Amino acid sequence: MKEIIAVLLIALFYSCGTSTGPFIVNEGLLIENVSIIASDENGEVKNHKGFILIDNAKIIYSGKEKPNVKGSFKTVNGNGKYAIPGLIDSHVHLNNIAGINFRQRKSHALLVQEYFERLPKNFLYFGYTTLIDVDNYAPNTIKTLKNAPIRPEIYTCGKKVQVMDDFEMVMNEEPQNERYKLPFLHDKYNENVKYPDSIHLEEHSVASLISGIALEDNICVKTLYEDASSGFKQVWEVPTVKIMQDLVAEAHAEELLVVMHATSYEGQKFAVETNIDIIAHAMWNWTAHPEEFLNTNLPETHKKLLLEISNKHIGYQPTFRVILAEKDILDYTFKDAPILKSLYTPSYVDWLQSEEAQWGRNIILARPKFLEKMNPHFFNPIRSQFSSDEEMFEELYKSYELKIQKVVRLLAENNANLLFGTDNGAMNMYTHPPGYNGYLEMQHWFDAGVPLEQIFKAATYNNAKAFGLIGSIGTLGIGKTANILILNLNPLETLEAYNDIQFVLINGKLIERKKLTAPYDDVN
Repeated sequence: MKEIIAVLLIALFYSCGTSTGPFIVNEGLLIENVSIIASDENGEVKNHKGFILIDNAKIIYSGKEKPNVKGSFKTVNGNGKYAIPGLIDSHVHLNNIAGINFRQRKSHALLVQEYFERLPKNFLYFGYTTLIDVDNYAPNTIKTLKNAPIRPEIYTCGKKVQVMDDFEMVMNEEPQNERYKLPFLHDKYNENVKYPDSIHLEEHSVASLISGIALEDNICVKTLYEDASSGFKQVWEVPTVKIMQDLVAEAHAEELLVVMHATSYEGQKFAVETNIDIIAHAMWNWTAHPEEFLNTNLPETHKKLLLEISNKHIGYQPTFRVILAEKDILDYTFKDAPILKSLYTPSYVDWLQSEEAQWGRNIILARPKFLEKMNPHFFNPIRSQFSSDEEMFEELYKSYELKIQKVVRLLAENNANLLFGTDNGAMNMYTHPPGYNGYLEMQHWFDAGVPLEQIFKAATYNNAKAFGLIGSIGTLGIGKTANILILNLNPLETLEAYNDIQFVLINGKLIERKKLTAPYDDVN
């Protein structure tokens, strides 16, 4: 609320007198004769030729007429170029490294350092001026990134809220005594879970956890629901409807949004029933029945649920890259992509070529044996349809991709509240390079049939609105933070515009895009 009031005061101050000035600036920047593409405050995308005036990191004028400017300022000729709000990736994991797993970090400390030093610039290189880390389990990393001299704005959800013995605890095979040390949520409505007398359950109540998250300057809460449709035999607990409704109510009382990881029909039905604000991930797990697992005909029950999600305007992050980044890693050529030399140091590029760096691919290739052991009743009927694991992988990823495309296309056609997020850093796979991963995600949306205007809105206005940031970012209105991209192509006409950026403005600072690349790190 304070942020919105401050923006209104700035807008009121600079609107005094005539609409075009005079404006007296100290560190001004005037972008002239540029095509301005942005949503208005109601979300309608506008496109017109005009001028943008910036001073002290804020937009103080945006309009069709040239403003009368006095004082110290620079000009940028925007003729033939397009100004848009900086992009927002609303689903990242900034402490995860694309290519180095947690066990490898200690023995490759220099590579880890190089990666994190490049990370902010890599996001900016592809126009991402705002990031939302949805699981701030490593606050020291976030603090370090926020101290970088050039970086995107960073917002966070608190550390993920999990009920005792949930999917991740079980899959990670955490010892029971170690689980009790976690900041778990006590689901008082679930009688299946028993605790030793030494556990102080009041410390794990909804009120206690939400209060702690609110005090840590977060804007949201992340939780999860995972069921047997993921292919594993369900031997874990899921939250009850009542505890999740309690969590959402308490979070809303603290002005926190609730984001839920839910990849299945049952999970997203649960999210709707419990009043979740934002669903993380597309519905790519449609059934727990192996005979129907590869069927890509969207069931009527699923269509009905997706339409309900659309009608209720629940935020929806498809995150194609979670699945398709795995497909890329099996392809084995992603590590040779020329763009990586612009994003990483030479030593990090060399690391990606090493055998040790192929750990992610090896994990995926080992999944058939793991699934056969964990849930043979599910795995064997699927595997029996193929002559080899390679053939099975190929068909599985085709199936997943088609399922996500159908889900997202249906939502787009019904004007759902699509939010752009990549799940950057998922599982530390090297096929999630910061920034570039966003460009790939956009390509997946486009391939699914999402119109360019909806992609644009999802990565700007929709994200800002859904996460309560519209008072400062997401549009190019007066009083907004000057996070702006100057493009050489029209993003409403071609997706290539997002990879043809001339300048990035972050908090009013003008940066030529090429100077954000790794080869420029040592250039004065």
